[in-house]
Amino acid sequence: MIRFTARCAALVATSAVLASGALPLRLSGQDYDILIRNGRVVDGTGNPWFAADIAIDGDRIVRIGNLGEATARRVLDATGMYVSPGFIDLHSHADRAMTSGNLEARRAKSLNSQGLTTVIGGPDGRNQAWPISAEIAELREMGQALNFVPMVGHSTVRAVVMGDDYERPATEEEIARMQALVREGMESGAWGLGAGVEYRPARFSTPEEIFALAGAVAPYDGFYVAHQRSEAAMPLWELPSAVNEWPVDGNQGLAETVNIARETGIRVVASHHKARGRSSFGRSGQDTLVVNRARAEGLEIYLDVYPYETFGGGARPMIPRWSLVHDTVDTSGGRDSPVYGSEGIFDDARAHLERRWADPELRALVARDIEWIVDHNGGPDRVVVVGYPDSTYVGRTLEELGRRMGVTYQEVVVHMALEGYPDVLGGAWTRGYGIHDADIINYYRQDYTATASDAAVSGVKGVPQFASRPGAHPRHFGAFTRKIARYVKDLKAITLPFAIRSMTGLPARIIGLEDRGFLREGYKADLVVFDLERLRDRATVLEPDLFSEGVDYVMVNGVFTIDGGEFTDALPGEVILRGRNSAN
Repeated sequence: MIRFTARCAALVATSAVLASGALPLRLSGQDYDILIRNGRVVDGTGNPWFAADIAIDGDRIVRIGNLGEATARRVLDATGMYVSPGFIDLHSHADRAMTSGNLEARRAKSLNSQGLTTVIGGPDGRNQAWPISAEIAELREMGQALNFVPMVGHSTVRAVVMGDDYERPATEEEIARMQALVREGMESGAWGLGAGVEYRPARFSTPEEIFALAGAVAPYDGFYVAHQRSEAAMPLWELPSAVNEWPVDGNQGLAETVNIARETGIRVVASHHKARGRSSFGRSGQDTLVVNRARAEGLEIYLDVYPYETFGGGARPMIPRWSLVHDTVDTSGGRDSPVYGSEGIFDDARAHLERRWADPELRALVARDIEWIVDHNGGPDRVVVVGYPDSTYVGRTLEELGRRMGVTYQEVVVHMALEGYPDVLGGAWTRGYGIHDADIINYYRQDYTATASDAAVSGVKGVPQFASRPGAHPRHFGAFTRKIARYVKDLKAITLPFAIRSMTGLPARIIGLEDRGFLREGYKADLVVFDLERLRDRATVLEPDLFSEGVDYVMVNGVFTIDGGEFTDALPGEVILRGRNSAN
């Protein structure tokens, strides 16, 4: 009875704290649910670590400090370890798994093992279900290991309004209907607008359409996060052989994002931002100058960046797809044309390529496009073969293979397409390192740069849509741990508190979360306990499904999802709805 009374008093005290903002009153000898002792607390502000105990009751942090003789149902000794807020991912593709019927996928172990406790939805402007209230209902019904921040997807509302007739600017009436859907999503609890304007159908939108839809979230204190219209010298949908107007480049992509903040006054995020392609190496200097000037103007601009020199979810060939189809196929829709999804479109692909390669004029076009694709992926010395029938090719760059064979790297690409795997377009799987570490470091040193993974749930055995394959991006298992291991420990480019802030307090502030992202009394008990000395990402391109080391405890809403380095299989994640900031 005495314990029950004390617990009731604690709950009342905690409720009062949350209502008033005052510190909780707690006698040092009273019991807590969980007590983390002797940790080095990195609180998410960017300040240096400090020694403290952390007491948790239910799903809340109730005390931080020297708690003396306090006891708890569970005491965790964190001596020599660091305790931080749970990591928050500003660009995640976890939503497909979190809304799936597969229980193991919803445990999101590849992500949770990195210390992730919260992800946002609407990646690249796409929702898993619409209306957004249906997506929220699915998440609540299913249950998942991570917290989820719903976002309205620009591509989703554009598809609802325009259907298949989207390869054009929207009319004023269509934009008004999209605005109504955005407001509907915000009223349902979404936090902002997500976009992917380098992809269909959004790439056909005008800046004015984006201004109008981003402006619709302003009354709700919403924000905008986008895969921008271009991150390279040309956008993803174009090749030199098909360019008929000045291509959109990475400078223009960032300028559009800045202009959205200027036109609407809302917070904007250039998401998984990068200087993509060898021709763009070094552009971070220009980008940071642009963002710094915009922020000096009073615009709230942010970046999020993942810690890898390679991009794209899976391995890919370096051959242009138009070279593998019949002459009668209309390929004017670009590299992303729906025509490439047509049944039988790649029948006799090798014969079509061989014929074109034998024609001097067509050969020059194919070679020029290969040159661009390879440059876009980092150049011939940074494109590595990760899958090919002849194992001596695997692990070698196109440049190395060209020297060995006495041919150009373009000829290597065509040779692999003609002689490689018959059921793989291009005959080989390759991965390019089309981002330079110097740019990543420059972005990471900015105080407005958050961390992202651009990762989905991966490595779920027996479930093809969530499987991990050689050549897949290692970010699915290692993005957040890699940021610390490489850029804090190895390169010493940034400090640990600065890195933790970019994963916790900063994204929480960008989103607008009021009780997550920091270790503070009254805040939600989302936290990570890690051993900095052992902390290391292990996933690689050839072995992308290796769990990280050093993350020993992860807690989501006061429940351990990782305990002593072992998964608990708990599903304590919440759908976090915007409410306290809603428009009247």
